[in-house]
Amino acid sequence: EILSCSIPGFRHLVAVDRSFNTFTRLWCVAELVQAHLSSIPQSVCLLSDAVLDVDNADLSIYIKLANLRVAECSATRAEDKEAVLSQIEDFNEFDSQVQFLIFGNRGLLKKRVVGTDVLYAAVRAAFRVSAISNTDA
Repeated sequence: EILSCSIPGFRHLVAVDRSFNTFTRLWCVAELVQAHLSSIPQSVCLLSDAVLDVDNADLSIYIKLANLRVAECSATRAEDKEAVLSQIEDFNEFDSQVQFLIFGNRGLLKKRVVGTDVLYAAVRAAFRVSAISNTDA
């Protein structure tokens, strides 16, 4: 927050690994949410967009992202996890913020479906929701 106030054009660059494990690391998720809440502009750098393409039949990454829960995130040290989690008042609200941060209209991955046919993208999204629902059963 201090940097964004003192350095013009400061941005938060999120470099995401091939397996999207960045989003399963507690410190990373906490920093993403804090930057978002502090209105720090964020950009994401992916190795490849192919994993999020609407034509991709492998939904594992999408399911992983859609099912993120802060309480299930990992940290190298147990005391770090306890310290971060103790600062979160409402896990459900925090999880909702993470989902909005990733998929929302201003989210990190919002531009990944720009330029595709809206109806086709909607059908693929419905397919993905159905796949997620089936994994919960």
